[in-house]
Amino acid sequence: MDTKKEATAMTTAEHLEMQQAEDHAEAAANQIAYEKTLSFAQSVRVFWRSTLWILYVQLVVFGYGIDGIIAGNLLAIPKFREDYGTTLTQGGTTSYIIPATWQSLYGGVSQLAAVLGAAVTGWLADKIGRRYTNMIFCAISIVGVGLQYHSTRDGSLPILTVGKAINGLSIGAWLIIGPLYASEVAPLKLRGWLTAMTNFIQFCGTLLFTGIMYKLGPRNDADAYIVPFACQWIIPAIVLPTIWLCPESPSLDRLHGDSRDIDKKAILAVIEQTIQHEQDYRSETSSVSYASCFQKPDRQRTLISMFIYGCQYLSGIIFVLGYQSYYYQLAGFGAQMSFLLSMLNNCSMFVANILSWPLLTVVGRRPLIVWGQFICAITLFIVGGASLPGSRSTNLVTIAFMFVWGFVYQITLGTVAWTVVAEIPTWRLRSRTQGLSNIVLCIVQWLIGFVFPYMFNPDAGNLGGKVGFIFGTTTLIGFAGCWVWLPETKNRTTAELDDLYAAKIKPRHFHKTHLGEAARSDDKTA
Repeated sequence: MDTKKEATAMTTAEHLEMQQAEDHAEAAANQIAYEKTLSFAQSVRVFWRSTLWILYVQLVVFGYGIDGIIAGNLLAIPKFREDYGTTLTQGGTTSYIIPATWQSLYGGVSQLAAVLGAAVTGWLADKIGRRYTNMIFCAISIVGVGLQYHSTRDGSLPILTVGKAINGLSIGAWLIIGPLYASEVAPLKLRGWLTAMTNFIQFCGTLLFTGIMYKLGPRNDADAYIVPFACQWIIPAIVLPTIWLCPESPSLDRLHGDSRDIDKKAILAVIEQTIQHEQDYRSETSSVSYASCFQKPDRQRTLISMFIYGCQYLSGIIFVLGYQSYYYQLAGFGAQMSFLLSMLNNCSMFVANILSWPLLTVVGRRPLIVWGQFICAITLFIVGGASLPGSRSTNLVTIAFMFVWGFVYQITLGTVAWTVVAEIPTWRLRSRTQGLSNIVLCIVQWLIGFVFPYMFNPDAGNLGGKVGFIFGTTTLIGFAGCWVWLPETKNRTTAELDDLYAAKIKPRHFHKTHLGEAARSDDKTA
């Protein structure tokens, strides 16, 4: 008798558990369907509170926008070269330069340190949370910038380089924290725009820094470079004392408040269903670690995420964005005009950045990245050809196509890469995958930053604009790789991407595959 009662009780408990699971799945499906029906404006109105928090957390990448171009822009400041550099005599003319060795060390050390920062952040963010990780690296940045500022006392390149390395630890962390927080918190219709804001805010830092350089760069006193150093303190000084107010991801009560338009239980159901969905494709012993990112079925998603970030620097951004002011001076323009041209080019890229937002939704992620790289490659080959000795093309033609490259890059790969790398990983491995992707970004950035002065500088390879041939070739490689392996993630939830990858659908066919077809394909492969 007791056995029958126990069996009946177990059956009832199992029935209740099954009913709860079905209700949970229905709530998650309804929430996803609801978010897909909202327009962009409606999504902003409903989820305005979490949108503001995402934009706040993204502020930290402002510092990356400065760090990425500070090395090349400092070289264009005559007073900086005089105080920190040595003399070079060519053709009876003596000028001040920073030796190529120190350029490589100073230009590349930040990226090398960022590798360590990114590796630690991918693990630390899961252990202590996104908020406290951000606080730690803001404090580290303040110390690193302080050393750079201290180096101005006697023009010490070693102290300057050490300070940039310490700040680089924070750069590596911020490149993960900003887009990671956005990808976890943003509603479906705002996810593309809010992850793309990583590049926009980064470029705001670049644009502000370029404007400061235009105003102060030609000055003949130390303020020409002291003020640019101090600008790096702006964001850490704002974020460090206020980050404790920020909700942890995903603290739904604090993110959304008491809004009647938001069903927080349904959003939680989506998160739990996604994680359970991913577990269904894995063994029960599957762990959350860097190693698991390279195990099936996550390996392909990890590799394409890493590849896309590598493509950003293989496309020649260091030449057009980082060294353009210096190149303009080598081409014969004065310091004031070179900074003006840089600012105009950056303003053009700023506009392109904004134009990319609607294109993310209208055109999609994949076409923008794939064909954007193809156009950038052609542009770089033109820049290289116009720089050949005896070419009838003028410096103005070269500069014009550098402007074209900047516009195309920012409307495509420069912006969209941040969105795609935030969307492709699984929920459970997102921080680790983004950590690995940023490690690749920083390593490629460091290698190119180290080698580029030896290719470009007049006291070394003296290639000048002919580096366009090199970067044009590497950009074509990126175009080919993305054409084969890059999926379309527009309007796809993480769970839907899980199904498409599990069904072994070719990534380039994701955009035209319905989930019913993916399920049938999965049955065949099984």
